[in-house]
Amino acid sequence: MTLPIIDADAHVVEPFSLWRERMPARFHDRVWRREVGADGRETLYHDGRPLSVEWTTGTLSTPGAVQEGGRLDIDIDTEVDEGVRDPHRRLALMDEQGIAASVLFPSMMLGLADVHDVELQVAYARAYNSWIAEFCSVDPVRLLWGGVLPTADLAVAAEVAAECIGRGARTVMVPPILDAAKTSLADRALDPLYALLQEAGVPLVVHAVNPANSCLDIAGHLRGRIQWQMGYSFQAQLATLHVLESGLLDRFPGLRIGFFEGDLGWVPHWFERLQATFAKMALVSRRLAEPVRETFRRQCVISADMNDPLLAETVRYLGADRVLFASDWPHHDGTWPDPIVAVRDHPALTDAQRREILVHAPAAFFGLDVADLARRSGAAVDAPMAGVPPLLPHGRGPAIAGASVRR
Repeated sequence: MTLPIIDADAHVVEPFSLWRERMPARFHDRVWRREVGADGRETLYHDGRPLSVEWTTGTLSTPGAVQEGGRLDIDIDTEVDEGVRDPHRRLALMDEQGIAASVLFPSMMLGLADVHDVELQVAYARAYNSWIAEFCSVDPVRLLWGGVLPTADLAVAAEVAAECIGRGARTVMVPPILDAAKTSLADRALDPLYALLQEAGVPLVVHAVNPANSCLDIAGHLRGRIQWQMGYSFQAQLATLHVLESGLLDRFPGLRIGFFEGDLGWVPHWFERLQATFAKMALVSRRLAEPVRETFRRQCVISADMNDPLLAETVRYLGADRVLFASDWPHHDGTWPDPIVAVRDHPALTDAQRREILVHAPAAFFGLDVADLARRSGAAVDAPMAGVPPLLPHGRGPAIAGASVRR
């Protein structure tokens, strides 16, 4: 028997068909589209234009696919687990993976802030939210979802957040920078959204996005995929800076915020540097009521790659109750070769810290009943850590095993 592990940040891969099925006809020539030529090559279209991407949608949707031994041409239709888009298969897969509950976020809609047409952005958000709500209705105890918000119009974003909460969303998601106008998380225009979330007791997730997204405006500084990938942690640093420096959490003491998929080893240095900077700039800054670290601990959590080389140091700094387990499944750049094993076998974490990260911290953040979840999933809160199985016992999954790396 295993623990009732809660995956705080997992993903679906939206079917391309849903955009035409759920969005107004006037947008059909601009929505996400996938075509496969006679030679088997995939081309993606967005806003009517073809995209240049080194890998396929199937590769994006396969853990470890861009690492040595992976492939860049995995087919989404025939070589990727149906659990990325089918709720019944997802539940069966979670049973295989030892996951009691998954909080699901999108793939394509992670780039929603890069859609500059406000009406199109709103239509995308409502289409996705209606689809994922239906997906999770198959088992609303184990399949949980985060709504996406059209942040190009913050008044409408608050309306969409209310719709999501009414449909049963466990959280709503925004990017680290809200839009191409560089609206930050501390902007007072977000106050109606924060007031709504605080009153409803629903947390906000600040989820990292494609570093090339125009809302960040850092793409011009990133040359090649290595620099591009390093752009994830920068986003989270900027987002936490805006929240902690601004006094936002003092204005909304009941608001909970999670910072997801932006790494975490930087936290001790960044927070202590911010603390020292408040002292250095005391005559031109606001006075802190408490240390920066304590403000974060009071209302925030963080989740990232479980292979982060400074995971244990960050756990010691923040406390295990502030660090949430996440697999990022099925994305290629999630923890590889196995996120559960990375926590279960971490030599510098105690048994109590492992249980907090895997179970209790995500349950507290999302307001889940661990005992009920254990009953529903056939898990046990007191199961021995040594018996916890790996998340990825079959490695990359259905993608052709043993194929040569294609570059």
